[in-house]
Amino acid sequence: MSNKPIYVFLPAYNEGESVDEVIDELKRLELDLNIFVIDDGSRDETTKKAWEAGVNIMKHPVNLGGGAAIRTAFTFAALKDVDYIVTLDGDGQHDPKEIVSIIDAAENGADLVVGSRFLKRQNIEMPRYRYWGIKFFSWLVSKVVKKRVTDATSCYRAYNMELVKKVLPELTEDQYYGLETLIKMGRNGARIVEVPVSSKPRRNGKSKKGVIRYGYNLVRTLVKSLYEMA
Repeated sequence: MSNKPIYVFLPAYNEGESVDEVIDELKRLELDLNIFVIDDGSRDETTKKAWEAGVNIMKHPVNLGGGAAIRTAFTFAALKDVDYIVTLDGDGQHDPKEIVSIIDAAENGADLVVGSRFLKRQNIEMPRYRYWGIKFFSWLVSKVVKKRVTDATSCYRAYNMELVKKVLPELTEDQYYGLETLIKMGRNGARIVEVPVSSKPRRNGKSKKGVIRYGYNLVRTLVKSLYEMA
């Protein structure tokens, strides 16, 4: 692995019941990680728990959405001498131990590493509408970027910062940024690699996605991303 610290960003919105556990697991890996929690306007103890866990904190004064949180991470990392960054959710659904395979793929030349929940032989605990929605939109995105993608909405990723700097001015999605970043980086020649990761149920709280809203926003994001690149 690189001798530089690895910048890891955890976007979090009202994840005070789980974010400290995710941080603790990352710290137990004994990797040289520079961990940042991006508190996207939480109204609970997310910032307090992250502070007590001893990591860096960036806080939005109001809830702006996951896409806005990722752009904050991108903008900050662009000012640093960072080759790539890693992102994972603060809700405990991602296994921090699997960050090693994400890092390995990034250091072996991938521009965008996606942790896919569909590459492991396991039962994925998610509502059926989300399961088939992800499958369908992953198929569509694969056609757009001309690269097989199995989990287009996964936020367990690594991003090559040189390519991020190129597409950052084009990123406008405030919530469903997974599709947007895949499409815009893919259309800019990104070497996209998927690695298998586990899918775990939320440790606490509940999903902020609704059935109709979830489907609508995936369609909206896909169409908007393609329109903006036309």
